[in-house]
Amino acid sequence: MAQVLEYTAAAYAAAIYAAIDAAAIKELKMKKYLSLFWLVAVVLILSVGLSAKDLDTKGKAWLDAHSEAAAVNVNGNWHEKDWGAVVLLQAEGSRDVTGDGDGWAITGVVSGKQIFLLFSQKGSVAYTAELTWESDKSLNGSYAKGFMEEKKKNRPMHLIKP
Repeated sequence: MAQVLEYTAAAYAAAIYAAIDAAAIKELKMKKYLSLFWLVAVVLILSVGLSAKDLDTKGKAWLDAHSEAAAVNVNGNWHEKDWGAVVLLQAEGSRDVTGDGDGWAITGVVSGKQIFLLFSQKGSVAYTAELTWESDKSLNGSYAKGFMEEKKKNRPMHLIKP
């Protein structure tokens, strides 16, 4: 009987140690996952913060790369079948363009007869467009999600003055 009690006490002690070890392992795993969660959260917060600066940094650099004097003026109300009404404002003699279209704030430049536009919201660039002046009633080119690059799939964009 003493042997059975001794065996039962040993089994009971082993079970307690196993439970404690399992709890400790579970706690370590939870700490690991919590640390991973915080790391991902910090990375996401920083990436959102950095992307919000797109307009001031990458957008400005993209526009500045097109530095020819303006040969045309795109000021006025335009229409694009997918974007609807697009308003472009360009002061006489200036190459800078501002405006809005389809709920996006537009910032851009005219370089020669080329028009380069950034479509942004809250400082983050969502689309870019490169257009060519065809006439005082037609701008033709393409746009892309994010920044235009050679390897990206660009979509056609044709603005007309009604």
